[in-house]
Amino acid sequence: MSLSSGRGDGRNRYGSGRRRQGRKLGGGKNPPVKDLGLEGSGAAEKAAPAAPSSTGPNSVAARDEARSDSVEKSEYECAKDIVLRQLTMAARSRGQLEEKLRSKEISEETVSEILDRYEDLGLVDDQQFAEMFVRSRSMSRKLARPALRRELAQKGVTGDIAEEALAQRSDDDEREDARDLVRKKIKRNADLSDRAVHEKELRRLASMLARRGYSPGVAFEVVKQELRGSADDLSDTGFDGGNTVDADFDSSEYEELP
Repeated sequence: MSLSSGRGDGRNRYGSGRRRQGRKLGGGKNPPVKDLGLEGSGAAEKAAPAAPSSTGPNSVAARDEARSDSVEKSEYECAKDIVLRQLTMAARSRGQLEEKLRSKEISEETVSEILDRYEDLGLVDDQQFAEMFVRSRSMSRKLARPALRRELAQKGVTGDIAEEALAQRSDDDEREDARDLVRKKIKRNADLSDRAVHEKELRRLASMLARRGYSPGVAFEVVKQELRGSADDLSDTGFDGGNTVDADFDSSEYEELP
């Protein structure tokens, strides 16, 4: 009995079954293509992203430039960074911050905008700054009000704000500070019974007080009192070092000291 070739009866050449139809060797059925709403012969081109070109608005260079522009800070952001750095280092007046921003070539419009904003937030407050400054400088340097007023002006604080801050200091406060300064600066080994030595010490100490803003009247009064207390006994010399000054001594020179 002859074997069937499998052709015509649906069997393969070995008679082991029917040949598979509609399949490719090693693969399954092709999945149905979903309708992506793309019509026409150019659908594939529309679905695929366009390759970047070297020129034009969609070029790599153009995208890199746009990305760089977005990263670059605005003038306002730069000004904000400057102000925050300054306030982190120490308290600043508005005048000091304005000067700093202008030195960085920030426009006047941005300077006003950023500082107005920070004043609203309470981060820039000239009144608070001035009061703190007066307390600090009067404690560390024993400065009188005229000297404190000059230093506040150098920092851009003047007018009513400055005067309200200076009102923290009374005449009694200044006299007590002047006494403390003189007591620390008196030369304990000086022979104050000697008129020349006494006069030299009087001038030196009064000059020191004048440089710190004390008026000549207060300076000489305090110095004479402290020298009198430091002298052992000046009455035997016939010279009242506590109440007299040479006739040719011009105290007005101290008013011009810085």
